[in-house]
Amino acid sequence: MELQRWQLAEMTQAEPVLSPAANLARPARWQVAAAARASALLQMLNRAARHKALVCISMAALPMIIRLAVLHYVPIPQPSVHDEFSYILAADTFRSGRLTNPPHPMWEHFETFHELMQPTYQSKYPPAQGMFLALGWKVFGNPWYGVCISFGLMCGCLCWMLQGWMPPVYAMLGTLVAMGQIGIFGYWMDSYWGGAVAAAGGALALGALPRLAHRASTAVSALGTVGVALLANSRPYEGLMMLIAAAVALLWWRRRMGRRLTELFSWRNLVPFLLIGGCVATWMAYYNYRVTGKPWKLPYMAYEDTYAMVPQWVILPPIKHPPHFRHEVLKQFWTEEEAPQYIGARHNPFRAAVKSLHDALPFFFSTLSFALVAAALLISQSPKLWLAAGIGAMLWLASLLELWYFPHYLAGGTGLVFVIAMFGMRLLRVTSRRVGALILLLVAATPFLHGLSQIVAAHDGAGRPKPRLAVTRSLLATGGRHLVFVRYSRDHDIYGLEWVFNAANIDSSPIVWARDMGVEKNKELLSYYPDRKAWLLKPEPTPTLTLYAR
Repeated sequence: MELQRWQLAEMTQAEPVLSPAANLARPARWQVAAAARASALLQMLNRAARHKALVCISMAALPMIIRLAVLHYVPIPQPSVHDEFSYILAADTFRSGRLTNPPHPMWEHFETFHELMQPTYQSKYPPAQGMFLALGWKVFGNPWYGVCISFGLMCGCLCWMLQGWMPPVYAMLGTLVAMGQIGIFGYWMDSYWGGAVAAAGGALALGALPRLAHRASTAVSALGTVGVALLANSRPYEGLMMLIAAAVALLWWRRRMGRRLTELFSWRNLVPFLLIGGCVATWMAYYNYRVTGKPWKLPYMAYEDTYAMVPQWVILPPIKHPPHFRHEVLKQFWTEEEAPQYIGARHNPFRAAVKSLHDALPFFFSTLSFALVAAALLISQSPKLWLAAGIGAMLWLASLLELWYFPHYLAGGTGLVFVIAMFGMRLLRVTSRRVGALILLLVAATPFLHGLSQIVAAHDGAGRPKPRLAVTRSLLATGGRHLVFVRYSRDHDIYGLEWVFNAANIDSSPIVWARDMGVEKNKELLSYYPDRKAWLLKPEPTPTLTLYAR
């Protein structure tokens, strides 16, 4: 009976009223006292959560305030992963007022991971993450502040999304759970690798789904289109697959409610979609044209055409004519990392699926939230729950076709995880009778224990020396302009620290990083930079910097 009451309340997004039979049990006094205080606190949160716009703004501000408050303990992170430097190149380009950079005359010396050198010099990645980094860099003096802004935006958008799927108090609690689980000190906040931008876009698009299922709305259509634009410029493939599933869900939802499908194409929905979507699509085509020379060719595609030995989608056949590599470290990356991953995924898809879950589940789920999700899926018969689960399943299955698996690949569907988890929390509250409110608040608070462990790990990581940063500071301290040839040993770790990354305007940089290409080829670069002091850097086993004889 209690489950039936809960199911009925869920359909109207109302709080279930428990029957007197739910109070027959006689808990201990301390349980009664704790439950009473928890119920009072939950009622207070319920009243506060009704101010939906204010709650969304508060949820956006909270993680930024917390992270900035401990900058003295966990300082601004330094980039270390290959992809981070690529995004920083995009940010450096955008903050300089350019969409891309002309190819450098000596570009062969500067080839590196995830960056185009021809036909222009730019990151291979979609531009949204780089634009947020550029915003932080331009306004506050450091690209990391753009990451901080994007994380806050993600939390605000998640709250708005959850408000469309469930009662306001659960939207507030679900956002707090997401904030604690993903982590204010996790890699979506404390690196330049991305994740939050796509999650914000997915939340806006998925938050529009239940609202548009009920009625046409200019504001909702505009926000949903902005979400689509963010996905298209951050995680275009995964975003497209998820949006296809969401569109099918929207049509089914309206049909089940007995509403005409033609209302979806009313002027209230179409005008903002066409205006915003048309402007964004035009800009994207222009950006592609400036970077690759073709409006329909993404920078990512141009990079793959230049360097890929195997396709990035495992269902595609092997590349018949592998590229010619000028640098051993790039060749080693494709032959020892990318190619084995591709072969393994094609030969054993089941193992690839298990690995994908192994990588994603600990990021999005704590043990408790996973139990809540499992309970919701097993017990609840809510159509909304199964729509969310179906969209998430489509996103995950689409990701299995890709060569690699990282949590930020699934970022667009972040909100779906916490929609299902909040269904589980509502179910837990109903079935737990008197102590339901207490358990609910305890469950909402547990992810912040995860956040505490993250802050300790982030503090320890911040204290570790960054070799590239140390060498950079020592060179800058000597003054003048420098040219550093990097020579790796044969046992160089290709997934370790990469040294050869440069600014958007290479010639104006105080330090230029180049690959050692032998005496004769190096002379070309020495002649091009006659006024720079030349150095030879040997990173292994410890970085050693010596003068390079001209």
